[in-house]
This record gives sequence, structure tokens and C-alpha cells, in this order.
Amino acid sequence: MSYLSMKEFRAALIKLFEPWERRQIRWLSPGMHEQRTRVLGALGMMHPLYERMEACGTMDEGRCNIVTCGVPLCPRCFMRRRGMETGRALKQAFAGVPNDQLAFLTLLLPPTLDLGSVDGSIAVTKRRIRNMVAYRRAQDPRWNAVQLTGWWEMDRDDFGDLPGFGRNKRIAMEALGWPLFAPRDDSTVWRPHLHGIVALGRVSREEFAEALRTTGHGAPYQVDLQAFDAHRTVVKNIKSVIRYALKFRIETDFKANGSASVDVGGDVVARSWWSNKDIRSYSEWLMSRRGGFERIRFVVRSC
Repeated sequence: MSYLSMKEFRAALIKLFEPWERRQIRWLSPGMHEQRTRVLGALGMMHPLYERMEACGTMDEGRCNIVTCGVPLCPRCFMRRRGMETGRALKQAFAGVPNDQLAFLTLLLPPTLDLGSVDGSIAVTKRRIRNMVAYRRAQDPRWNAVQLTGWWEMDRDDFGDLPGFGRNKRIAMEALGWPLFAPRDDSTVWRPHLHGIVALGRVSREEFAEALRTTGHGAPYQVDLQAFDAHRTVVKNIKSVIRYALKFRIETDFKANGSASVDVGGDVVARSWWSNKDIRSYSEWLMSRRGGFERIRFVVRSC
């Protein structure tokens, strides 16, 4: 008796769907399926987001389409969102912009024990960036072509982890205001930051980075603006940045390879997940207020 491989099984199964249905389906690798299961387990069956996320990927009989939950920690939805954001970037925001005028921005925000305080920190940072660009445009028409599309991401550490950080990370966290006290060494410290694509026009990378530093972002290693890889196409560079920005990893000590997050495939290996409490708190934060993916998207358009 012969058995179909997973690849063969998927190929056979997908023939059952119409072409328009196939475009909506996002098959999950074992690693992504494990993340989905982990998030559902952290939420618990009584949580309002559980039923919504559990139904994701099923067929809506009434509307004849695939149900999506829109929860950012859902692998099916964040992979779908990557495609949408990539399309926006390539066809609209950065269409026709060459590699040498594009850069990858990482901007660190102050770490905090209170996840609820992150919204205020983000609001201040967004206002500073918009005001900085508006001021520069009033002084120098070269800044009219400058634009930014970014996404807010969250990492977390234990309060007691600080002494074990690498040199640069420790210096950055101390300068940004690592909490002086916490109830316990394993208390969660949230580390919000922004990843984004900057179109510079005729403004140099150094000039843009320095403008950010002089408007309230001058801590060591707080601003990192990397040139796009000149040996790769614009399409590959933009895809890589968006994949990295929208990775939504909820694992301790996860390290991305190069400039892109690598989805876990093949056999499931042991992974160091965040605690249920932190996964649940992060899920709720992502879905609060405006909620979902638009909550973490930040845009400064060109004139």
C-alpha cells in the first residue's frame, strides 16, 4: 500500500476548489500550524478571539468564500497580509523607485513593563516623525519625495535578562529606559519597535537617520537605516523587508536569518514559546482599538 506525500496530498486536494477559491487558501507548514495551535491554546476556548481564529480557513457556505479571522498572530492571516502589503508597496507606494533610493529602517521605542503604555509611546513617535518630515519639507524641497511605510512589532524579554544581553542591545536598552524595578526577575518587559521601508529621493541615508536622531530618537543604536542590497532586485528587497516586518514570531530568542524571517517547515522541532499570558496579552493588544493589521501600519506619504 502506497501513501501520498504531503505535497502530493495538497496537490490532489486543491483540485477540488475553483480557481478563485484557490487564491484565498493559505496552506500552513507544520511549523506555522504549530504556532496557530499555540496561540489558540494560549487564548483558551472561552476567549472571544478563540472561536474567530478557530474558524479561520474554513469555507463560508453562505458567501462561498474562505473565512479569515484577521488576528495578526494567525499564520494564515499574516501570510495573507504579507502578500497584500507587498502588492501595495510594489504597485503603489514604491513603484518605480530604484534600489539606491530605498532603505530599511528599524527604530526602537522605550521598553516597558506595561503593555498598555505602548500606544502612547507609538503616538508620540508617529507625531515626531510626521512633524520632522513636515519641517524638513518646509526648508528643503528634496524632502517632498521622502516617504515611509512601516509596521510596529513587539519583542519581549524577562526583566532579569538585561545582564545577559549582547553589548549593543544592553547599551540600547539601558539608554532607552530599561525598568529599574519589577515585581519579579521573570516579569515581562515589552520592546516595541518599528520596521519600515523609506523612499529617500535625493535625501541621503545619513541625512534621514540624523534627522530622526535629532528629533527625540538619539539613544545609542535606536535608529538603524540600512541601504537596500544592491545585488538583489527591488522586488526581492521589498519582499524581504515586509516578510521580516510581518513575521509575528512569539518565540524566545528567535533569530531571523539575514534580512528575512524564515518560516519553519518540515518536521516540527522544539521551540521556546512565550508564556500563555504574554501570547494572550499581545493578541489582545493587537486586536484592541482599531484592531488587526491596520493598527500596526504607519505611513508617511510623499507630497
